[in-house]
Amino acid sequence: MAEGMDLSYKDKPEVFARNAAVMATGTAISRITGFLRYAALAYVLGLTLQFGKTNLPSTYNLANSMPNMVFDLVMGGIIASLFIPVFVEYLSTRSRDEAWHIASSVTNISLIVLVAVTVIGIFISPLIIRLMTIFGSYSAGDVTTEVIRDQATFFLRFFMPQIIFYGLSAIFAGLLNSHRHFTAPAFAPIANNVFVILTVILFALLPGPRDNSLHLWVLGVGTTLGVAVQALAQVPMLFRIGVRYTPVVDLKHPAIRKIGRLAVPLIAYILLWQVGTWFIFALAIQVDGGVPAYQYAQMFFQLPYGIFAVSIITAIFPAMSEYAALKKWPKFKETMNLGIRSTILIIVPACVIYLTLNQTIIRFLLQHGFFHAGDTQLLASVLFFMALGLIPYSVDMLLTKTFYSLQDTRTPMIINCFVVAINMGANYLFFHLMGVKGLALAFAVAYFFSMLIDGTVLRFRLGRIEGRRILTTAAKTIAAAAVMASVTYGARYGIEQIFIAESIWRDLLALLVPLLLGVFAFVAMARLLRVEELPGLMATVLSYARKLRHPGPILTKKENNVTED
Repeated sequence: MAEGMDLSYKDKPEVFARNAAVMATGTAISRITGFLRYAALAYVLGLTLQFGKTNLPSTYNLANSMPNMVFDLVMGGIIASLFIPVFVEYLSTRSRDEAWHIASSVTNISLIVLVAVTVIGIFISPLIIRLMTIFGSYSAGDVTTEVIRDQATFFLRFFMPQIIFYGLSAIFAGLLNSHRHFTAPAFAPIANNVFVILTVILFALLPGPRDNSLHLWVLGVGTTLGVAVQALAQVPMLFRIGVRYTPVVDLKHPAIRKIGRLAVPLIAYILLWQVGTWFIFALAIQVDGGVPAYQYAQMFFQLPYGIFAVSIITAIFPAMSEYAALKKWPKFKETMNLGIRSTILIIVPACVIYLTLNQTIIRFLLQHGFFHAGDTQLLASVLFFMALGLIPYSVDMLLTKTFYSLQDTRTPMIINCFVVAINMGANYLFFHLMGVKGLALAFAVAYFFSMLIDGTVLRFRLGRIEGRRILTTAAKTIAAAAVMASVTYGARYGIEQIFIAESIWRDLLALLVPLLLGVFAFVAMARLLRVEELPGLMATVLSYARKLRHPGPILTKKENNVTED
């Protein structure tokens, strides 16, 4: 066993709760600043050509989605889902020197691949954008599909280098999480968001039309530098944990070969899902505001998922990887079960908030500057249907990570073949019936089936996983959520009837009062139903609140010794 790996301490539930709270704190601030980033862009660009009088909302968002798609396809899944389990396995069962040798090789191989892909991507940017607009795009006046393609290609050439920095950021986060350091990776995206917000401010202060060359250059360069800052922000903590980097590329090492072998089905999995993502964008770009509406809805969607579900998944993933490596199956299943129940309890009320307050939230937060009432209606309709997928998506991501902690990438790939087929079929059908909001409904449908299939397969593989306990928590949580929905919707309706004249103060009141009353009703009902996970959730929230008031890890001297070892 690796030196300093105190399993008896770090396996304790309170440590899991504390790690989740640290993650939730950093991720919450990250998501909030991420929202401010989107809000700043919405203020200066709007959502549609009709109100913003520029193509930038669609072309900027379309081009800025490409680096993430390419990175995920080429290396993202390998780094995030394979590197951590293998690194943890060697850290737990071999020497630290060998584990760091593997980490150095993975880093160097990743950089070589990502730099090559970036250079190629810059040269073939026009072809990539043409593929993304294969069905054409919206047209209005002088705006044609070729105009959209030219502007999106301009942006994409600036954005492709983000792939390299996304890779470094993922590797650094993986190394830190493997050592139970969750703070730096959780807080690093904040630097990215702040940098882009400053870029948008500079963009707004520049003279001349918003789509002249100077404005486009500022947006292109600033957005990519933000990702670079995110990666570099994690470097100081790497030195604290004793990073041992060497310029080595060891393709013959068993661990590297193992990662390569496991990567084949994982790349196939990601390729299939990216085909589905391409199909969504290719359909959405046909509607004015379709691409930014879908992406802004995803931004809202990612707030509760990223703050809570990702925090839970990230906190338990290294532990599950370790239990699998050491064949501790009871602990493995117990941790997975706890993760699912905790995710359900905290994500269900978030879903209720979006279903009952979607238009109020968007009107208060975004309907300013070039973002008008028509934009609010479009985005609210997309967010409503996307919120239906919040629960299955969050649970399914945890189940998929469970496969990866078992170092099984083949099964998720096979399952994904069916899910992508369902998703693309639903996208085509619902888009032609409902427009862009149909794409959001198709998203929810696809992940509902993915959750069912993943859960069924894991049940057969692992044996009994206390499914009745999960269903009990789910039933009680849904019952509490039904009460919450009634209270939230009723309070919002009442305020809007009392204060008929629209104003920012009415919107604030119609947002905060229903939100507070709804959360209170949910917690009260959950306590009445004796939801067993509620005390742990409340303890995590209190720990999270303490972190917000006193930034920095809530760790004793003993705990610091454990986590930094």
